[in-house]
Amino acid sequence: MRKLNQKLGMIMVVLLFLVGSVYSLDYTDTTTLAAGLTIGNIKSSAAFTAGATSTVNGYVTAVAAVTLGAGSLVTGTVTAGAAFTSGDGAKVNGNVSCKAGFTSGANSSIGGDLKVGADFTSGADSVITGNVNVHGDITLGAGSKIIGTVHSDTGVITFGAGSTVGKVI
Repeated sequence: MRKLNQKLGMIMVVLLFLVGSVYSLDYTDTTTLAAGLTIGNIKSSAAFTAGATSTVNGYVTAVAAVTLGAGSLVTGTVTAGAAFTSGDGAKVNGNVSCKAGFTSGANSSIGGDLKVGADFTSGADSVITGNVNVHGDITLGAGSKIIGTVHSDTGVITFGAGSTVGKVI
């Protein structure tokens, strides 16, 4: 009888673990992060907006547009089902991919590759350390730097004063 109780107890522990695992998510489905707040991974079933100086410790994936306020930080990647907009001084440590256009604010940065489904406009003094692949036109703000390669499907790349790229392909 004692061995049966031990086995039943172990079965209950395994069942509780499995049920808990099914309902345990490593992300939050949210559409807005208020200014100055910090949260983990975001997987939004709609658009996502992060207020100024907010932090996402992880990735942001949204079905629609993604907007990062001034001074916001995303420590992982950003994937937008529509447009992506980042405010002045916003920083994404990983890759960025958006199905529509992307406009970055001044002094913003992306620590990985950038893939844009339409036009891309960088703010003044912005930095992208990876490669940039854009299906539309590219406009680089004054002093902007792209360390990697740059490709525009339309072949239109406009350089602001003092802007530089690693290589145009």
